Amino acid sequence: MSPGAPLRILLSAKARQRLAHDIAAVLGAAPHLLATVDDGGDCDVAFISRDVTGLSTKHEVLPETASFYTALRAAQALRWVHVHSAGADRSVLVELRRRGVQVTTSSGANATIVAHSAPAGVLALARHLPQLLAAQRERRWAPLIGSGLPRDWRGRPP
Repeated sequence: MSPGAPLRILLSAKARQRLAHDIAAVLGAAPHLLATVDDGGDCDVAFISRDVTGLSTKHEVLPETASFYTALRAAQALRWVHVHSAGADRSVLVELRRRGVQVTTSSGANATIVAHSAPAGVLALARHLPQLLAAQRERRWAPLIGSGLPRDWRGRPP
């Protein structure tokens, strides 16, 4: 990318629709500089959003994801790729890093949510919530007396 040249961003059609206004506000990028796989052409940066990876895994890449990866591989001017997830071990990302492309992730973006959810999950399991919910769906009374469930946490050692 030469100085003063517009920044060409590759993203999914859904991400372009969702983010075009925000990208334009921050970067001053006109909508025509926000490329999708269908647009063809080169790009300088790319954003792999969840709608790109969809139900694909690093071992089974579905056609929609594969076409985005093909566009990434073909982008000769590509210098930076950002991934929505924490992992960056998919083969396409490894290839791009070998080519000198900077790959960044969203590692830590969900840390607060996970920190809040983990204790909730532990408490739900400790209080036999899955069994109680199953009994509720079956309209069955499932007493927990004698199940070994602690009656109260107050005064229990840490």
